[in-house]
Formats: sequence, C-alpha cells, structure tokens
Amino acid sequence: MTMAFGQRKKMQARIEKLQQRNLPITKNSESLRRKAAPTKGVVDWLMKPLPDFTSLGDKLMRAGKNITPKQYVFHRAVMVVIIVFVIAALFKKSFFLALFVGLMLGAWLPLKLLDRVIAKQSKAFVALFPDAIDLIVRGLRSGLPVSESIVLVAGEVPDPVGSVFMNISNTMKLGVSLEKALQETAHRLDLTEFNFFTTSIILQRETGGNLSEILNNLSDVLRSRYLMRMKIKAMSSEARASAVIIGCLPFIVILAVSFMSPQYMSVLYTDHRGNIAAGIAAGMLGLGLYVMNRMTKFEI
Repeated sequence: MTMAFGQRKKMQARIEKLQQRNLPITKNSESLRRKAAPTKGVVDWLMKPLPDFTSLGDKLMRAGKNITPKQYVFHRAVMVVIIVFVIAALFKKSFFLALFVGLMLGAWLPLKLLDRVIAKQSKAFVALFPDAIDLIVRGLRSGLPVSESIVLVAGEVPDPVGSVFMNISNTMKLGVSLEKALQETAHRLDLTEFNFFTTSIILQRETGGNLSEILNNLSDVLRSRYLMRMKIKAMSSEARASAVIIGCLPFIVILAVSFMSPQYMSVLYTDHRGNIAAGIAAGMLGLGLYVMNRMTKFEI
C-alpha cells in the first residue's frame, strides 16, 4: 500500500513537471492565436464584399464561357456604368433610380442568366450520368480497369457528360491519380450525383469490394432521384405558374396605365416620394417571388 502510494505520488509529480515544462509553449501559442484572430477577422470582413474569383471561375467554366473571372467582373462593371449614365443623362431620371436599374441590368441579371445556363447544363448532366455509370459497369464486368472505362465513357456518351470524363482522362494522362482527378472535377461541378460517384470509387479503392455492383446500385439510385425530381417539378408546376403570373402582372398594369394615362404614372418617375414608393413596391414584390420560389423547391 505504501509502495503504491509512493509510486502514485512520483507519477503525479512527474505529470506536474511536464505540465510546467509545456506551459510557456501553450501560453505563447494561445497569445499568438489571440493576436492573429482579430487580424484574420478584419481581413475576412474587408474581403467579404469582393467577388469570389475561384467560385466565379468555376461557374464560368461550367457555363462554357471562355473568359476569366476578372474580365467578367470588368465587363459587368463597365455595363453598369454605361446603363447608369444612359438612364440618368438621356431620360433625365433620378441618379439613384438609374443606379438601381444599372445594377439590376448590368450585374444581377447577367449573373442570374449565368446561373440558368449552369442549371441547364447540370440538368442535362444528371439526365445522362446514369447511362455513363452503366457503361462503366459494363466495362468493369468485361475486364477493363476503371481508367479505361472512363476513357470509354468520354468517347461514347455525348456532352456534357462526355466532355467531363474526357477532362478526367486527359488529367490522368498528365500523371495525376484517379482519386485526385475525380476530386477536382467534383469540386468544380458541385453536383451531388457526381459526389456520390467520386466517393464510391475512392472508398472502393481504399477498402476494397465489388466496384461494378456498387456503381450499378448507384446508377439505380440516381435514376430514382431524377424521377422523383421530375415528379416534384410536375406537382409544383401550379405554384410556379402562379409566381410567374403574379410577378408579370404589376409590370403589365404599369405599362397599360402609362400608355392610357401618362400623367397618372409620371409621379413615380419624377417625384422622389414616387421613387421611394416604387422601390418599396419592387422590394416587396421581389420578396414575395423569392418566398414562392423557395416553396416550390425541395431537397431530395
């Protein structure tokens, strides 16, 4: 008992000695973290309004635009300035109204059109992707390795799936591993279906298993997801049609009243109180359309 108590006391003394030895390092590291944290927070806060050129470059690549992010931002800024000066100078409108219209037409609308192009490309990719996986499964069952099956998909499946797998094949020819090429492509595409495909191949290469069976099950799951998405789209078509009608109706009424009674609508353009009322109405309309749009979207 006395020996055990003495050993416990020696062990406690040794632990305290080690803690005292590591204490200055801990204090220094904590002080360095405290000093670095505010600087990093200020930098992040200052950089937050600036565009994220990495994600913008990925969007431009997915949309098939042969332009750099800096060039795209420069074009949008020039377009905003041109629209603002045209509306403010030629039509004698308020500068704030011209700035609002310039930002909407020169910056917001092109970004939305870019998102629509990406959504169209993603929809086409998701529709063809299960067929590409089935082709890889047939290649694996016939004895081909995964890399050769990917080359087969690049030559047989039409775009946009074929171009994506062709890019993966060319990347592997440069000496990049299959896992790295798939991860880079998944990061650029940002699609859940391709993330499933990448994760399945990487896990199989690390842990083993029947890859053809795994990819065959994945193909069935992706087809079920696509069918469910189309079913949801059909069921929510009434709500989406209502949102389009409600969104277009105020502009149709404004054009009709401006044509039949220009003096009645001129107050919205010439008086600052009319500009404020028009801005509030546009904001409320945009908020309502946003809520209706979110109500028709479901995560699968």
